[in-house]
Amino acid sequence: MFDNQDAGGGMTRRHFSRWLAGLAASTLMARHGFAQNRVRPPRVAISVETLAGVNPNDARAAYRVWSREIMGGLGTTSSELVPDIYFSSEQTVQMIKWGAIDMFGITALEYSQVVDFIDASSVVVADYMADGMEYILLVHNDSNFKKLRDLRGGKLIMEHHRDMNVAPAWIGNLLATDNLPQMNLFFGGHLVRDSITQVVLPVFFRSMDAACLVRRHFETAVELNPQLGKGMHALAISPKVVPNVFCFHKNCNAEIKRAGTDVITNAANVPAGRQMLALFQSRSLVSRPGSCMKTTLDLLHSYALASARTPGRP
Repeated sequence: MFDNQDAGGGMTRRHFSRWLAGLAASTLMARHGFAQNRVRPPRVAISVETLAGVNPNDARAAYRVWSREIMGGLGTTSSELVPDIYFSSEQTVQMIKWGAIDMFGITALEYSQVVDFIDASSVVVADYMADGMEYILLVHNDSNFKKLRDLRGGKLIMEHHRDMNVAPAWIGNLLATDNLPQMNLFFGGHLVRDSITQVVLPVFFRSMDAACLVRRHFETAVELNPQLGKGMHALAISPKVVPNVFCFHKNCNAEIKRAGTDVITNAANVPAGRQMLALFQSRSLVSRPGSCMKTTLDLLHSYALASARTPGRP
């Protein structure tokens, strides 16, 4: 129906996809009278990108039940979830820009695209990333990989997890700093796996050259099997980043934001909240100043600049 290239000024597939996302947001707003500035109930939505690495059916069920707790905590029977709760990344970004949703769970990548539309006074994050979390680039102790450039042509395996969305930008910045090609040109192969054992063991047994994963996940694996810590080490460790947040639109009603923050940060006190926290291996959700996102945003900005300057860095 549409060509991939727009040689004659027509609509490309990408443009059509963006148009559909914009239409979804516009339809949602019109349905609830937003376009006429009528009072409407607060709405909650979650980006599907925050589900990476977990069972999607379990996640949807847990979020749906817990979101009802959020709605109840807002103290109004007119509160509602956005239909189906979940939207694609592109649709979520569009709806935030249009002001069609008030409270939303998004990745750092999405946050960077809508930062001007977010209430930057505070965000809500999982307790384990309250002060940031790190990635590691893991290699075997007996390998010849002493510096990043030694991995040129090597095989990389990465963890598939919702907290990993900033990792490619971190590795990209490391490569750019050494004037090396981007990931797809630098490494000879690239795999993604859900299980930590499927990420760590291939490096331990030397079938893969390096692994990129969340540092705390590797530390947990070492606690269970100390031999892993004796056989491998981190060639590089990332700055502390915050890869996922729950936040509010800058135009969200102050009372709704206060009530929403209270019920979200008290998730551990209700069964539905504990179910959701267990799914994402967290004990609680905590409110943090929006400044906690600075390092993460700086890293993503640096990567964007480096990619724009030298797209391939051959």
